[in-house]
Amino acid sequence: MTTINAKLIYEKLKIVGLTRAQVRKLLPDWWSPEIEKQPDGFAEFCLFLSRRLSFDLPSLMKGNIVVKQAAASVAYKHRVDATPESLQASTCIATAVAQGVISAMTRPYGNMNHTPNSFSKYVRDIGQGQISFLSVLNACWELGIPVIPLPNVPVGIRKMDGAVIKLNDRPAIIISKKNSSRAWLTFIIAHELGHIANGHLDRDGSIMDVALQEKATFETESSNDVQEYEANSFAFSMLGGEQVTSVINSWPDRISAADIAIRSREASGTIGVESGHFALRYAFRTKRWPDAMNALSFLSEDADPESEIRSVLARSLDFGLISDDIKEYVCQITGIEA
Repeated sequence: MTTINAKLIYEKLKIVGLTRAQVRKLLPDWWSPEIEKQPDGFAEFCLFLSRRLSFDLPSLMKGNIVVKQAAASVAYKHRVDATPESLQASTCIATAVAQGVISAMTRPYGNMNHTPNSFSKYVRDIGQGQISFLSVLNACWELGIPVIPLPNVPVGIRKMDGAVIKLNDRPAIIISKKNSSRAWLTFIIAHELGHIANGHLDRDGSIMDVALQEKATFETESSNDVQEYEANSFAFSMLGGEQVTSVINSWPDRISAADIAIRSREASGTIGVESGHFALRYAFRTKRWPDAMNALSFLSEDADPESEIRSVLARSLDFGLISDDIKEYVCQITGIEA
C-alpha cells in the first residue's frame, strides 16, 4: 500500500514540471520541511499547494495531482518549441494568483461587450484623448478586468508572454513576459482583450499566448489560427486602426532606426497613439524587426511599463477581502506590497 506523504507529492509534482526546490519557493517563508512530515502538517502542506497551484484538495490528500478551474481547460497558442506539459506549472501558478487577485477586487466585471472602435473611444476618454499603455491599462481595471504581472515565478519554470484566464465568468489578463517596452505590453494586453471581446473563452478556461514576441512564429501561427487572427485584428483596430496603418504605409520600406523613432514620435503627436506602437506596426508591415526594436530603445517614453502595472494592481485591491496566506502569495508572485 502506497504511503501518502509529502515525499510522494513532491514526486508527483514532477509530472507538472515542478522540482522540490521550486515548490518550496511557492510555500510561505516560515514553512519548514519538518512541518510536512507530521499528519497535521501534511494536511496544511496540501492546503497550501491547493491554493497556490490551483489543485483539487481532496485529490491531493489522496496523493493525486488534479488541476482545477481554468487551469484544467487551457488552449496554448504560439508555443514555438514549448510543450503544454512544460507550461503547466506556470499555468497553475497564474490561475491561483488570478483567483487571489479577483477575490481581492471590489469593482465588479462590467463585461467586455465592446467593438474595437468603441473600446478605442473608451480608452481615449480615460486617457484624455490618448491611446497609451497607461490608458489601456486603466481601461481594463475600470471594466473590472485585472492586469496581473508574474515577475517572481520560481527560476526554471517556463512562462507564457501573456494570457487571459476566465474564472466564474470573470476574465483576468496575465503579463508574464518581462519587457521594458510599453508598446509590446500594450499590444499583448490588447491582444488578450481581443480574446475576451470575441468570446474565445468558456466560463472557466484559459488561453495562454506563449510567445507573442517570437515574431516570425507568431505571425505565421496567427495567420492560420482564427482566434489569434481575431485577437490581432481587435488589437490593431483598437490601437489606432486605419489611422496608424495609413501613416505606416506612407513611410519608406527602408529607413534607419533613428528615423523610425523620429517619425513615430511625430505621428504620435498628430494621431494621439503612443509613439512605440508606430514602430511596432512598422515592424509588422516591413518585417524589419531589428531596426524597429532599436527604434523603441530610442523612445524614452516607451520604457518602464512594469512599475505601472504593479502600481495600478496594488492600489486596486482590498487585501482585507482575502486571507493572509493568499495576500502573501499574491504579493510574492506579483512583486507588489500590501
